[in-house]
Amino acid sequence: MTTNGQSHDHPGPRAAQAGTGEQGDHPEAPAAVTTLGIVPEAEPLAAEDLSPNPEGPGLPPGLPAGSGQLPPFPFPFPKPCKINLKAGCYRITYRPSLFVTYRGTMRVEASGAQKIVSGDLYRFTSFPFPQPFPGPLPKDPGDEGTGNATALSGPLTAGKLAELVGTGSLGVLSPGIPIYPRNKYYSYLKVTGVQQSPPFSFGGCNLTLTAQEYQYAQPPAGTFNGTFPASPGTRTVKIVLGPKSPAPIGSPGPYFEGRLTEAGVDKGEFTMGWVSPYFRKATVEIDTLNGAVAPAAVGADDFRTVFATAGWDLTVSYDQVNVPVPAGVVASDCWASGKLHDLMTTVRNPATDLDKEWRMHLVVVPAQLGCGRGVMYDTIVVPREGVASFCDDGYPSTDTTFYGAAADKKQRNVPRAFLRSASHELGHGFNQVHQEGEGGADNSIMTTTPGVAGVLKDATTGAPGIFPDDINLGFNDHCRRHLAHWPDPLVRPGGHTFGSGHSGPAVPSPDRQYFTPDELELRLEMASSPIEIGEPLRLSWALTNTSQAALPVPNDISVEAQQAVVSVTGPTGVERVMRSFVILTDAVSIQPLPPGESLRAETRVFWSAEGFAFEMPGRYRLDIEIAWVMQGGIAFGVRGTTEVWVNFPQSQADNDAAALLLSEEVGKYVALGGDAAHLTDAVARLSQLSALDLDADTAGTKALRGFDGILPSPAEDIRHDPKPAGVRS
Repeated sequence: MTTNGQSHDHPGPRAAQAGTGEQGDHPEAPAAVTTLGIVPEAEPLAAEDLSPNPEGPGLPPGLPAGSGQLPPFPFPFPKPCKINLKAGCYRITYRPSLFVTYRGTMRVEASGAQKIVSGDLYRFTSFPFPQPFPGPLPKDPGDEGTGNATALSGPLTAGKLAELVGTGSLGVLSPGIPIYPRNKYYSYLKVTGVQQSPPFSFGGCNLTLTAQEYQYAQPPAGTFNGTFPASPGTRTVKIVLGPKSPAPIGSPGPYFEGRLTEAGVDKGEFTMGWVSPYFRKATVEIDTLNGAVAPAAVGADDFRTVFATAGWDLTVSYDQVNVPVPAGVVASDCWASGKLHDLMTTVRNPATDLDKEWRMHLVVVPAQLGCGRGVMYDTIVVPREGVASFCDDGYPSTDTTFYGAAADKKQRNVPRAFLRSASHELGHGFNQVHQEGEGGADNSIMTTTPGVAGVLKDATTGAPGIFPDDINLGFNDHCRRHLAHWPDPLVRPGGHTFGSGHSGPAVPSPDRQYFTPDELELRLEMASSPIEIGEPLRLSWALTNTSQAALPVPNDISVEAQQAVVSVTGPTGVERVMRSFVILTDAVSIQPLPPGESLRAETRVFWSAEGFAFEMPGRYRLDIEIAWVMQGGIAFGVRGTTEVWVNFPQSQADNDAAALLLSEEVGKYVALGGDAAHLTDAVARLSQLSALDLDADTAGTKALRGFDGILPSPAEDIRHDPKPAGVRS
């Protein structure tokens, strides 16, 4: 079946109803429809949002402004007021009642007179207790994720207090940026105004923050992506604070106490204490396969300095070295996704707890030139836990003519470019996407390697220079804003799925110009139609230049290249974006497509982190959008659509076959492209169905068409427990 691509109204990402959860003193969340792509993000504050005095003009009491009168004798004297809103991360606490406490962080970014301020709150149930403590010391709810609570019998003496502070066991007093459990996440604070009293004032000495609060609806069971309400959020609050000195233990910088109000009504106590010059912190664990070489520092630059450009405090742990090559793998070959995924699941630190730390895993393997410089695996148990880098891949001259002295060399032999490439993969792990799709290529970490080489050669954006000597080892302002000020779930490992939020209104994007079929035609073709329940749909498409002139298009239009997005709308009207688990973008560039010529790609539409594409019988609509951004931020695209029918089961054998195939692990096996013997449950299910003596007209037999070329062989070596699947980058 072949369908011509047509221009049509394209709905946004799948919508979901906002949940309410536990409310505490918060109002019930509005029942507005929220969208996965809508992500609140703090913005630079305008001059009018930085007024100097929230408490009036700072005149003596009883003296009208502009009167020209002298104050009555004896003259009152203004009081000095020092508000030090130091840049960095603050630990915040909001207590609306005796039994509910919200803890979190507030990030203050200051560049000259400009400020960006954002925060996150996590909800905990608190239990007040008297002092001295008669028994075990309760773990501070704000650091429930640290796992460092210590039982304390008897009174809290100065010595015991010092011991607790030194070990970080007493969470509220422990230094540094705190980490909180993901399931406690409650809301995002987008600060829209910052006011403070003048240096000398007759009134109070106050810092006032005006903020939109966006209450978060936690993801449904079995999924990863929660939702935020649309702007202006759930409610608007004012936080009026005064400086306090000395600051409590654990707040080495400025410390403030005050109240949070909504519409003039006092809602509770609020404290805010500076803890770090960085905005966020994370750890990177690096494991290196036997024969591989990990990226090293280049002069004063390393992973820490790269992420410091985004305000992150990165701890790098070079863990295992000379990791044995897995049986049946030639380490110097290109790695099958399933084999690489198997390796990553076996070497990653099993003690990792993403509720206690933001931890990313980087594994380095040799591979060879032309395989791809790095990969990101998206889902082990939850999204975005690790990435990989190929030290013996590198910079093939077939990618671009602008690699200069690095052309056809391995990454291990081009240290600056190697560090940039590995940092790029880590950026994917923290949910950052290529800048070619968000405003155009530049000389920054999240632009593809060929893109950086092209920018340096052309010197049209970023810093002029040559590749690799003038590579900028830093994030651009766009990615820095995401990494510093997006809500925690969007960037922390184990939060939202890769790519979430980048299509929302929080991300600046130009109007996209869509080609018509008489310019660029996108044709979709299905290998089988109709299909059975449990059958992956083998879908291919061709992009043809139907005009009379060469047109600039991506040279790779596959879903792995992140240029094409497939979405499926089912009989109930629910749309699922079938994002690829394989991100292979190293060689993507914009090239002229001559008149009459075509580009082709294919995929198996079956399962993604949003679930199965076809989980019930009926009519489905498939949409494909290919989108790209030209140098200078000019956005183009082309769309195609078709329909597919999914048959109803006709017998018990049909139902049994569907039950075998509609397994999440089978979905992950397909997402890895097969060759994943460590997904033992998937191998067992597919082998069981293949071994059944079914009639040729049985749905189960027909469903196996979709697995053609990736079915496990009878000799598959089943060695491990089942593991979920990954993303290639």
